[in-house]
Amino acid sequence: MIATGCIAAAYYAGKYVSGKNMIEDIISNLLETLEKEGFIATAIDKDGDKELIPVSALIAKALRESKKMTKKVKNA
Repeated sequence: MIATGCIAAAYYAGKYVSGKNMIEDIISNLLETLEKEGFIATAIDKDGDKELIPVSALIAKALRESKKMTKKVKNA
């Protein structure tokens, strides 16, 4: 009975402590680290939440900027 009580207490204590807040914190820290180190790109949406930017959008933007720079250099 004592062992079963201890196991049950540990289970419920772990379930209470490691609820959604801990998972949200882990995910938030992971995304922040990935963003700081340049592995992902994010933007703040109209609700104030972070939104991942697709790689295809970043490549398209870089290509457009590259074409503009090339035209400026040729015209100069």
